[in-house]
Amino acid sequence: MKFAVRNTWVCQRGKGPQALEGFKIVAENYRSMGVGCRLYVDISGTMDVVAMELEVDSLDGYFTGQREFYAGMDEATKGLIGSINGDTASGSRVLYEIVDY
Repeated sequence: MKFAVRNTWVCQRGKGPQALEGFKIVAENYRSMGVGCRLYVDISGTMDVVAMELEVDSLDGYFTGQREFYAGMDEATKGLIGSINGDTASGSRVLYEIVDY
């Protein structure tokens, strides 16, 4: 069974493009680990929204990896995450089961 994890961030007004540059680095990191990853930006509705969708084999593995990542961040990564957090106002996560047919 596979899962899609969609994280969505509402950026501070006008900060979407700046935040997207940081999310591109994060997405590339996921891809280098073999995790399917896509980025989306809004073209209608709420402005300055960035979404990242990951395809994972295990929710336990995903959340364990998240905890390990945040516990072991180096200073450069802390700076990147701090910059992204400074550009965003709120976020949400939705989990989907991928249905094979």
